[in-house]
Amino acid sequence: MTTTPKLTSREKHRVKIYTTDQWEIQGEVSIPAGGYNARLSDFLNNENTFIALTDAVIYAADGKLLANESFLSVSKHAIKLVIEEGEMQEVPPSAS
Repeated sequence: MTTTPKLTSREKHRVKIYTTDQWEIQGEVSIPAGGYNARLSDFLNNENTFIALTDAVIYAADGKLLANESFLSVSKHAIKLVIEEGEMQEVPPSAS
């Protein structure tokens, strides 16, 4: 018998990430709503090595647009600073 994973609602947080390579990455992180890891700071401090971003835009140190990506995975080791932008948005559970 297989079990279906429990779906949880998630919140999207718009963030700016500044990397050790002096890039600025803007995108959205999806964080479980409520409970453990519900705050951006908790999410950033969890055991995962990478942060998944959607709708990401990458800029060079001089402000030049480098890329637009629908999905991007950023190593936490390359992050110098994370800034949350704007309000949180509730995202309903998905079947994926």
